[in-house]
This record gives sequence, structure tokens and C-alpha cells, in this order.
Amino acid sequence: MKTQVALSAIGRDRPGIVAGITKVLFEKGCNLEDSSMTLLKGDFAVQLLITLPDGFTTGQLSDAVRPVADSLGLTTVLREFKPDDLKAESGALPYTLIVYGGDRPGIVYKVTQAAASQGLNITDLRTHVTGDAARPVYSLAMDVEAPSEKAARDFNADLERLKAELKVDIAFHPSEADEL
Repeated sequence: MKTQVALSAIGRDRPGIVAGITKVLFEKGCNLEDSSMTLLKGDFAVQLLITLPDGFTTGQLSDAVRPVADSLGLTTVLREFKPDDLKAESGALPYTLIVYGGDRPGIVYKVTQAAASQGLNITDLRTHVTGDAARPVYSLAMDVEAPSEKAARDFNADLERLKAELKVDIAFHPSEADEL
């Protein structure tokens, strides 16, 4: 079985972060499988799922990444997956949720708590504040996996109640296909 490693890195945003990290991966024969990278105000955050080539260890990857991370001012964390960590296909039903409205505390908490109470698993979550300081607008996009159609219906009912409480617009629908 191939060794898989999660690599997280964060630091002040600047050109060359992605190129620097992925150059090391390429030179060491690693395969970059899944990734999420984003700008968070002035910081850039990277999360990667990497498969190591045969005979290459997590320690060797750490040693190879360290000089690049140091030169770019990045804080990194590597975590090797154990066989039990890797999820098998669950058969869960994929859904997408969009929440949009005036910015206020508690939106993420209340929506994610409702998802958790119905047994939905969050697979991706993105938020963004736009507009001016006097009228900030909050958007939340979330991909979830529902264990059943009933759980999805119950979550949707919870969302209808939250819509009024949070004074937001909400759209919840099945995901048609895998998206990047």
C-alpha cells in the first residue's frame, strides 16, 4: 500500500508558494492527489493530500520541504495517514448548500450545528465577506454528505427555520456531479 501524507502550510501571501512546494513534490516523485489552497486576508493556506513514491518516507518529505518552507516563511505540518484513516466510499448522498445575507455572528455555527444534528458530514466549506463596512454581505458555500434522503429532508427543514432567524437566503440541493 502506498503511503499517503497530508501537508498543511500557511504563511504571508507572496508569489511562488505553490510553485515552491509543488517543485519539491515533483522532484521527489510524489503524486499530488487532492488539494485546497486559498488566500485568507494576507496569508495563503495550503492543504495537500500526497502519495509518496515507494521507499520515500514522511520524514524524507519533511526534510525536503523544510528549506522551501523556511525560505517562503511558511509554517508546515505533515501527517501520515494510517490505513484506518482512509475513508472508503460511504454511499452517502452529496449536497450543496449556499447561504447568503447580511454578515452577523453565528451563521457558520448555527448552519453547521444543524448539519451535525442530522448526521451530515461537511466535505468542503468556504466563506467570504463582501460589500462595504457599513453593509457587509456574508456568503457560505458548503458541500455535505447526507447519510440518507430523510436526513437531507430534515436538514432542509432546519434550514428553513434558520433562514428567518439568521435573515439570510438559503439554497440546498443535491450535487449533480463531482466538482473541482
